[in-house]
Order: sequence, then structure tokens, then C-alpha cells
Amino acid sequence: MKLKNTLLFTGALIISATVFNACKRYENPPQVFEEYGDNGTNLATRKVLVINIDGAVGADIKTINPPNIAALIKTGKYSFTVLRDAIPTDGGSIASMLTGVSSAKHKIVDDTYIPHNGSDDDHSVITNYPSVFSRMLDVRPEFKTVTITTDVALNKYVIHSDHRILNATDALVKDSAVNILQNNNARMVFVDFRDVKTAGKAGGFAADAPAYKGAIEKTDGYVGEMVAALKKRKDYAKEDWLIIVTTNRGGDESNSKPGFLICSNPSFKEKGVSKEGFNTMHFKGTSTFATVNNDNGLYNAGTDKDFTVQLQIKSNVGNSYPGFFSKSTGVSGGTTTGWTMMQDGTKYSVIFGGSANGGTGKNQINGNAVFDGKWHTITVTVKLSGGVRTATLYTDGLQVATGNITAAKDLSTTGPLTIGHKNIDGSSNLDFYAADIEYFNVALDATTVKDNIALKDVTKHPKYANLIGYWPLDDGGGAVINNVAPTGYNFLMKGSGTWDALGNDIPGSRSPQNITDGTLSVIATGADVTALTFYWLKVPVISGWGLDGVSWISNFEIEFIK
Repeated sequence: MKLKNTLLFTGALIISATVFNACKRYENPPQVFEEYGDNGTNLATRKVLVINIDGAVGADIKTINPPNIAALIKTGKYSFTVLRDAIPTDGGSIASMLTGVSSAKHKIVDDTYIPHNGSDDDHSVITNYPSVFSRMLDVRPEFKTVTITTDVALNKYVIHSDHRILNATDALVKDSAVNILQNNNARMVFVDFRDVKTAGKAGGFAADAPAYKGAIEKTDGYVGEMVAALKKRKDYAKEDWLIIVTTNRGGDESNSKPGFLICSNPSFKEKGVSKEGFNTMHFKGTSTFATVNNDNGLYNAGTDKDFTVQLQIKSNVGNSYPGFFSKSTGVSGGTTTGWTMMQDGTKYSVIFGGSANGGTGKNQINGNAVFDGKWHTITVTVKLSGGVRTATLYTDGLQVATGNITAAKDLSTTGPLTIGHKNIDGSSNLDFYAADIEYFNVALDATTVKDNIALKDVTKHPKYANLIGYWPLDDGGGAVINNVAPTGYNFLMKGSGTWDALGNDIPGSRSPQNITDGTLSVIATGADVTALTFYWLKVPVISGWGLDGVSWISNFEIEFIK
């Protein structure tokens, strides 16, 4: 009993400290009640029910088409191809859902829900990304929240929820949810089911796997009971509920698969949302970049490795000296190790150095103008021949410059392969798009470079066997820039950034798609759940929160804003 009292007292201190710090840390704007949520009018009060079905694969939900979820789809906007988070654990994927940022930011990698830096940056500062419940406590403390789960770790993580319920089974979670939905006046209710993942781990994640399919159908029955309870609320006619049914991750930790996300409201018209056209990262400013965290030396050029890097790039902004693609320590005066592609007004240059390895520092080879609002192909080859190491620059397949970089000696560096801003002597902002980044472990000859700058199927490249990194940069959402080469590693976003839908504004290495004017491109992610919740509840989102999630149902306001 003494221990229990101590724990309760400690917990109370933690809660008090967290609330105090949260109120001090973020701007606390005045409360604004507009259109919905003002009980002094006849307008309905907006509320949100989030139902998480751990392990349910998007494609399997589509195939099985369980009746209660299917009924929600009839009045819903939905996707069966929700992007996977970089961290497939329960803790990592649920944290992305409940913080509105990807695991590359919140750094929760396991079920302790404690942020961890990777081995590559174990001395860097970890930024705290509070949960949706903590955020609302800061800016909408009058909005009460409820969480219901069987998971002890998750129950501890959502400590800022006003009412936490920990149950032993999914059936009891459902019973608690039905009771809450009938009798509680919370603005947000989060319900977490685990049986589907358990069944999938035991008997396989496939639409025809009996145990897994049965668990989906049983959980769908729970969804039906909760929706029925919600509609029996005495004030239901005065309320406007957004029901979100989703999964933190399809499959399990060892075999993560795309999930699903359904946003349902009686005013919504049925519509599936999907990726349309080319959707790439907008590298803008000084804090938008992505890195390969640990390549095990794969992209280190050393003293004698031949290699080729190529990328498509588009920008119409002339800036002073920021690096935009690199495997280097950065550049400070004449000191640098590795290689850095740099913007110089409308032109580009490539800097080589081996300062940390006994070689010379800054050796700059100048290219030509590419920052002119058009797509261009930049190719850089490095080749050792007869003891001389030569770097050659090509623009749109034509050689524009060459230089002897032998004196740099060793280009190896602990600096990660980076796409996006790299500091060069306090350099200015970047503003560009990129696509189809390729890394070969050979130096391509001039003919091969020229013949393949517009190759649309990289598997047909004559040196495909030497491709150790290929990043189309067409992911469209999330914090992972996927590598689809036979070998290599993914990029992870490290700063802020937005994925822009460019439609058929594409480089020569891509084929145009049949896109109808005005077609909406939506790439759903787990982090959208928080953004959608904030949007529906009219919670003021502060830019400093750095949310990755997108409240994409706002594109359909004509259907539900009366």
C-alpha cells in the first residue's frame, strides 16, 4: 500500500509538471468558437471517435469488406493504401498516429514509448512531440478525451487523456466504448483493438486466413455496436460526429504492410482518395532534408572507389551556396570531407575534399545553369585510372566540366548521404524539387550517361546490376523516401517539409499519367489521424508543432459545411 501511494503521488507530480510545462512551452491562443461547437447556437457540436484496429491490412479490409465498416464507407472518404511508418512497432506506429508526426521526428521506436536517438546521432537533442491529448489539454482544456485499450504501455503513454480505461480483452474494450459513447460527453474517444494483429501473427495476415479474417469480422461487429451506441445518444441530433476507423500498422512488426483509413460522417459522399500524378518532396529553406542514417559504408567513396550519382532537379530560385545533395561533413571555408553538390546562383558546382583524412580541402568543379524553372538531369562520375582520380560533371547528358581530385585522397566521411540543405559557410535557403536519384558503384562512361538520362524503367539500365541506390522520390507522404534498388537504404526525413502534388510536371525520366484537371491527390498516413481530429474539432494548430499529418477532408468542405 505504501508503494502504491508513492506511485500515485509520483504520477500526480508528473502530470502536474507536464501540464505546467506544456502551458509554458506553447503559445496559448484565445479560444475561438466558430460554426461548430458553440452550444449557444443551434449548430451541432463536433466530436470525434477514433477506432484503431491494430494489424489490419488495408488490402484485406477492402477484400473482406466487413458489413459495418462497409456501411461507414458509404458515407466516408477512405484509403486502403495508407503509407507505412518507418518504425513498424506498436509504439512507433501508434505514436505517429497520436502525435501527428512521423517516427523520424518523434523517435519512439519501441513499446516503451520513450524517444531514442539512432546510433548515428546519439548526442543530438530529442525534440518532444506531445500526443493529441496533451495538445488539446494546452489549447482546448474544456474538450474532454477518453482512451480505451488493452495495452498497458499505451495506457501509460496517453497519460494526458482525461479518462483512461485499461481492459483485459477486446470484448471488454468494446463494452467500455459502448458505455462511454452512450453516457459520456467527451469530444474525442480513442478505442484500440488488438485481436486482429494477434490472429494474424498466429495464422498469417491474408484475407483468406481463417483466424485473421474471423478476427476482422468480430472486430467489425464491435464497430457496429459502437456506432449504434453513438446514434442512441440523447443529444445525437445536436452533435456532428466524425468516425475514423484505421490501423496503426497493417501486419506486424516483422512484416509491416499498408494500412487503411476511413473518415465517416453522415454528410460525406462516398469517395476513395489516392495518389495521383507525381508527388514529391518540396525541399525548401534550411531545415528540409533527408538522410541515410547508417549505410554501413556503402556510400563511402574512400580512396579508390568509382561511383556515379545522378538526380533530376527543378528550381527557379537562385540562392547563394547551399548544398543540395551530398555525402560530406559540410563545407567551412576550405575545410570539407566528402562531396557536396552546391547551388551557386542559377548554376551548380560540386565540391570534393578529404580534410579529415590527410587530403586537401575544398576542390570546386563548376557546372552550368540548371536553376531556371525547368527539369534538368545532373550526373557526376568519379573514376580512378592510372593513379589519377577524376570527377566529371554532366548536365542533361552532356559533359560540362571535369577535374582532378586525386589530392583529396580519401572521400570517406561519417556524414550521411543527404538530399536537401547542407550548410556551406552559413549558406542561404534552398527551394527545389528532386526525382529519380541514382547511385551506381561504377563510373558511367559518357555514352551511357547520355543514352540513359531519360530512361523510364531503371531496370533496363545497362549498369542496373551496379545500382546500389534508387530513390524515385514519389512517395507523396510520410517521412520515408524509399529505396527501390536491389540493394541500399531508405532516406528518412529529418526536418520539416511538405509533399507537393505536381501532377504531370515531371522530369524526362517519367511518363505522364492520365490525370483529369482538378483531380485531388491524397496520400494518407497514420499521422493524418491527429491532423484530421484537430481539423474536425476546430482545435487551433500552432505552426511550431511541426505536424506531418494532413487534414485532407478539408478539401470536401462543400459537402458538410452548411
